[in-house]
This record gives sequence, structure tokens and C-alpha cells, in this order.
Amino acid sequence: MKKILVLFTGGTIGSATNDGIIDVEQGGKYAVVEAYKSAYGDEIGFECRQVLNILSENMGFSGWEKMIHEINGIDRSQYSGVILTHGSDTLAYTSALLGMYFRHFDIPLFIIASNKPIGEKGSNGLFNFSSAVELIKSGKYKGIFTLYERVMLPTRVIPADTCRDRFGVYGYDGFNDFSVFSGVSENMLSRPREQLFHGDIEFKKRIMFMEGCPAMDFDCFVPNEDTAAVLYSPYHSATACTDISEGKSYALTEFIKRCITKNIMVYICGLKRKVPIYSTVEEIIKAGSIPIYSTSAAAAYMKLLLAYNQHEMPVKKVMGTDLFFEEVKFS
Repeated sequence: MKKILVLFTGGTIGSATNDGIIDVEQGGKYAVVEAYKSAYGDEIGFECRQVLNILSENMGFSGWEKMIHEINGIDRSQYSGVILTHGSDTLAYTSALLGMYFRHFDIPLFIIASNKPIGEKGSNGLFNFSSAVELIKSGKYKGIFTLYERVMLPTRVIPADTCRDRFGVYGYDGFNDFSVFSGVSENMLSRPREQLFHGDIEFKKRIMFMEGCPAMDFDCFVPNEDTAAVLYSPYHSATACTDISEGKSYALTEFIKRCITKNIMVYICGLKRKVPIYSTVEEIIKAGSIPIYSTSAAAAYMKLLLAYNQHEMPVKKVMGTDLFFEEVKFS
């Protein structure tokens, strides 16, 4: 078996607790590999590289650029697979980005995280790492996957809740299955996919991300010159306020019209391909918004960032392409 490449970016899985404070640790960055060798005595060879060393809540454009650059430089013929360690806070966003950008990967790349630093009681970091190793050894998958107590499609991971720290899967209501692909057969996951993006990327254009709430005053949101588009995450019925009786600033429809006059398109994520629809949804679409169907807010945000910052295809084509099963097909 070829060796496994492990890319470290920091996060809790690369952290230690000192005086009640968790922070990334310089000397313990490969702790999960050492813990694996100690626990399993496996003869697998690991090659370790430190790409970043940050808490993932500090992840931003430069961090994503470094990861894409590092993964682009991998000679995949030299490895059985890749494991990328990451913090849990922004795991869903990085997962979606890498899943879409590296849809063509012909070896498995597992993005993993940990709820607690390695070695602490209750930490799932070693379990996640060892599970990724076993799946790489099995030769079962090709492409990008997220593994946090179960295997998930990276484009469908929903950020963890703040109570039990559990990640959800968009379009799926179960938790106990180890492998959750929400209607995508494992046969489909082993097929080769066309490479759409080549080389590195710079994130110069910004996406304004807004999540709807009652009595939202849209005048508080002012796109600037770097704003390429706006993403609005509506209520579960894909609805938002369109009533102007309390003032035009509280209606999403008026905000959409204002953005269009500035040549800034407004995208609405999570719409369902079903009829009938609510009258408010019809108003939102008629106002000029662009629907993104059956896709989580995290995946829609990262897809827009990718679409507006790549230079290989028109934005409309990128947004209309199912890059890596990010759209859930409901029956």
C-alpha cells in the first residue's frame, strides 16, 4: 500500500488545553498520527505537512487559497489517499469548497475534525482519523469526503449545532448511519468525474451572506464595491417578508430591486422544486432573485464564492452545474 498524505491546518484536532484554554499547539501538530501509531501499531507510512495552524473560526480566503494550492500540488500517483485535518467550526464551509473544486480527485481525500484535543477524555479525533485510514485502505471511494463520526458528502454537511456539537446532513434526518450520502449510491461515488477547475484561485470578490429573521431591516445591509453577489437564506418554506406595510426596508423584494440597480444579483438558497409555492416566494422570484434549489446555505455560499472567483466558466454555468451532489434530489 502507498503511504497516506496528512495535511494539517490546525483546529481542535491540532490543539491542546492549557489552564482551561484550547488553542493550536506548535509542538503537538502531528499528535493524531502519533496516537494512531501508538494505538494500532500499523505499518502504514504517513507523510505529514503543515499547511496552516489556526483555529478554524479564523479561516478565511487566504487559508482556502493555501489549501487549494497545496492539494493542487499533490502527485496523486504517490499516495493511497489524503487526510486533511480541520477545525470543526468552519468544517462545513471548507468541506463544500474542496468537494466542489476537487470533484475530479481520483484518490480519496477525507476532511476530518475533532470535538476535543487528541488524548483528552471523550475526544473523537482518533476515531475519525483511524476511520479515514481504514476507508483509504479499503479503496472504496474516490473524491472528497467529510468524516466526523460518520462519512458525509462534503457538499451536504450542515454546520454543527451549538448544544450537542453534532453535524447534520442536508436533506437527511438520521444520525446513526456511519455512511450518509442522502440518496447518492456508492457506485456513483466511485465513478471518475470531469475536472472543471485547474490551478490555484484567488478570492478577490465577496459574497454578502444574509440569513432571514423576523422584522429584518434590509437598509442595514449595504453591499460595497467588492460585493459580487448576495446570498439570502430564507425560512424553511423558502419564504421571506415581502410586505411593505411597516416600511419598504423590511421587504426582501425591495432589497432585491435595490441590488439589481447596482448590478448585484441576489441568490436565494434552499428553494424546493415543488409546486404549489407560496405567494411570497413568487414575489421574491419575480423581483429578480436567482433561486438555488435544494442546496444548503453553506454549500450555496461556497459555490457562489467559487463561481465568482474562478475564470474558467461563466458564473451562470458554474451555478447551473451540480459540482459534487450538492443539490438534494427529493422524490
